[in-house]
Amino acid sequence: MTVMEDTNFIVRQKEHLLKLRNDLLNAIKYKSTEDLHIPSDEIVEDGDQAQTYINQNVTFGLRERELSRLREIESALLRIENGSYGFCEETDEPIEKKRLEKVPWARLSIAAAEEKEREQNNLRKPKTV
Repeated sequence: MTVMEDTNFIVRQKEHLLKLRNDLLNAIKYKSTEDLHIPSDEIVEDGDQAQTYINQNVTFGLRERELSRLREIESALLRIENGSYGFCEETDEPIEKKRLEKVPWARLSIAAAEEKEREQNNLRKPKTV
């Protein structure tokens, strides 16, 4: 039985994805913007300014990760709606249920994800002569 044939599993996954999306949206909405704003009267020394900029960069990185995760969740919800959820985008083979339970927005099977990671690592390695 494929993932899409298991309606109970799909319903649970959709509910889980919707909860993850709502939690993430609430976290983004209610996060303070204080880290993004640098009040000039509070910056006394170069060290203070440097620390403020570091904090700001960390905040930008965290928000980018949150937005990336949100896009993945939205994409998974769309795949549920169009019937392609649970199938590997590279091989069209079913993605293992355990993987989808752990990473409900997964687009690739474990084998395809490992292969993609190997290819990316090979591209990053400097070639020796």
